[in-house]
Amino acid sequence: MEGKVIEGKAFWCFLYHPDITSNPQWSLRLVPSEIEQQRFKKSGHQMNMEVLNNKDFGMSVLFRRKVKHMDDVLEKPLLFDANKKPLELFEELPNGSNVMVKYSEWEGISKSDNLLYKGLDLIAVILLDKTPSLF
Repeated sequence: MEGKVIEGKAFWCFLYHPDITSNPQWSLRLVPSEIEQQRFKKSGHQMNMEVLNNKDFGMSVLFRRKVKHMDDVLEKPLLFDANKKPLELFEELPNGSNVMVKYSEWEGISKSDNLLYKGLDLIAVILLDKTPSLF
C-alpha cells in the first residue's frame, strides 16, 4: 500500500468510533516536527494550534478517512502497537499520544466553487506509547 509516514503527537482522535458530528469520518489531528509543520503549511494544508495543559503545543494538520456508508465503518484505518501488532482500541487515544501515521495526499478542484482543495487520507496509525491497559 503506497503512502507517506510521519511521526508526531495525536490530538482529537476518532479511531475507536468515527466522528459523526457532520460528515462521518475517522480522523486525528497530528502535531508533527516544526519542519513538517512548515512543509504542510507551505503546501496549503489548513493548520490549527493545539493546546495541552493550557499551553500552546504546536500546529496540527488533519488526517481523515471518510465513512461513505454504514457498511464502510468496518474499513477504519489500520491500528498497530509499537511492536507492529494489530491494536484494538476500547476508547479514543488521549491528546498528546505519540503516534506514527501512514497517509496519502490528495487534491481536487471543487465543481461548485472551482477552488483547489487538498487533504490527507488516513491509512494506518501506530501507537508508539505503551499500549493502554484494558482495565
